Amino acid sequence: IDPHIRSGNAVSLVATRTSYLLNLRGPSLTVDTACSSSLVALHLACQSLRSGECATALAGGVNLILNPQGTMLVDRFGMLAGDGRVKAFDDRADGFVRGEGVAAVLLKPLQQALADGDPIAAVIRSTAVNNDGYYKAGLAAPSPA
Repeated sequence: IDPHIRSGNAVSLVATRTSYLLNLRGPSLTVDTACSSSLVALHLACQSLRSGECATALAGGVNLILNPQGTMLVDRFGMLAGDGRVKAFDDRADGFVRGEGVAAVLLKPLQQALADGDPIAAVIRSTAVNNDGYYKAGLAAPSPA
């Protein structure tokens, strides 16, 4: 056991450790909402920009499949898409597909990005977070309504 065991393995500290190492300032939090974590992080970053909490935001997500137990569990409980294809936000959705990846976006208010001469890949007009409550297709499928 060394001093880094707890802080190096605590998922709740990932954002804080990243902010510390990169000398970033402002809101720093780890979001775990399963499949929607990156989109919820993006939503929260946009809110921070709109409220003036920060002038620039970094939002991202990472998923690593380090052992087979997680896949075995969600498969056993019928949470994986039957055909191995994700159909998010579609009334044919019947589960999800596990995958690995890392992505991050740097966000800034449009007027500031234009003034700074930044390359602009996209404009986010609005965001929202929601839960559909009980839906008979299951926990891993969004409600068509």
